[in-house]
Amino acid sequence: MRPGGVDGFKSPSPENGAEVFRAEERRAPTETGALTLGTVDGALDGPPVFSPDGRLLALPGAGEVRVWNVAERRVSGSYPLKAPGYGLAFSGDGRTLRYLSGTGSVVSLDVAGLPAPSDAGHTATFSGNGRFAAKEVGDTIELTDTVAGRSLGRIAAAGDLSFDVGGRLLAVAGDPVTVWEVAGARQVTSIDAGGDVLAVALSPDGGTLATARGNTLETWDVREGRRIKVYEGAGDLALAFSPDGSTLAAGANLLDLRTGRITPLDLAAAESARTTPTALAFSPDGRTLAFGLDGGRVLLWDVHEREPRGTIGTGTTPVDELRFSPKGDLLAIDAARTSLWDVRTLREVGEVGSWAAGPAFSQDGRRLRGVALDGTVRETPVDPALTAQEVCARADGPLSRTEWSRLIPESGYRDVC
Repeated sequence: MRPGGVDGFKSPSPENGAEVFRAEERRAPTETGALTLGTVDGALDGPPVFSPDGRLLALPGAGEVRVWNVAERRVSGSYPLKAPGYGLAFSGDGRTLRYLSGTGSVVSLDVAGLPAPSDAGHTATFSGNGRFAAKEVGDTIELTDTVAGRSLGRIAAAGDLSFDVGGRLLAVAGDPVTVWEVAGARQVTSIDAGGDVLAVALSPDGGTLATARGNTLETWDVREGRRIKVYEGAGDLALAFSPDGSTLAAGANLLDLRTGRITPLDLAAAESARTTPTALAFSPDGRTLAFGLDGGRVLLWDVHEREPRGTIGTGTTPVDELRFSPKGDLLAIDAARTSLWDVRTLREVGEVGSWAAGPAFSQDGRRLRGVALDGTVRETPVDPALTAQEVCARADGPLSRTEWSRLIPESGYRDVC
């Protein structure tokens, strides 16, 4: 809510040009009553605006506008506001969101690419190299080669998912746990862990499987289907192998798989907020372990020195997924929105809105992939040069000096195409 307490905002409607939005309740009116969006971080910096079809809701904030998918009650996209002067308005077809900047130019934001909602669930994951995707479709898992853009088939399983790093094998939690060959969508082993397994993780080479059932964590030889070791009290829904496969992170514990030693990490000493891990990721060199926490923060931990490296604040929504770029210089964080952070400076360098599942970097690190709200696998460029190329392609060439002066008056003219 805006500081000082605002009881309501007015936004245009076809009938009388205004309708009430109760900021303190995060509720917006519909034809049948009020729509509760949940927690909306930050202050509202102007009246919210619905698209003509009611599918999208634009909420302006400090320096950005977030576009909510009303049916999914999630942020579908976030766009920077450059020196905004006056309020937002959707075009008649709902494909463009416009505002008048403080310099007098009309800024148009393309929202046509935001996905339509889907009633299907979106449990999904990507292989470590970002090439292969597995997403839940009903009672099956659909496998996709994202580079070739083709389906590899479906497997009859459902549950928590984990690839090996190259995308050769996929493990699916359940009772029993099953492991599948991705290329042929063929089951290669079935493991009876003695009950319903809720979380699984495959080692980078696919040789070892970790399963969590209640407080019990177990490791398995995938090829032989035999149990390697039981770690009582170490079970956790957040699991991640180190790049060399010698260490397993399970919640706030580090397990040395060679010696069987369990090392608890005191995350509470580094964080004053809630510290229950909800997502984990090792950096490519294995030196840094990122903890996504239920309080919405990300803690970077130095594995060798056993001490925190720094903290990233993303809001109050629990972190769902973490992925380092292949070079380890960027960290993708998926919470209420998907954002990119510079690992060295701990500063946000980009945002791609909100996806239903993901994210994952492409093998060259130039693109970020995720499962959109409509269930499709999508990607967005994160490399500046690639972003400029795609913008130029959509604009059918470079901006003229007149167009540049009108649309980007705060920056000197450059031929970026």
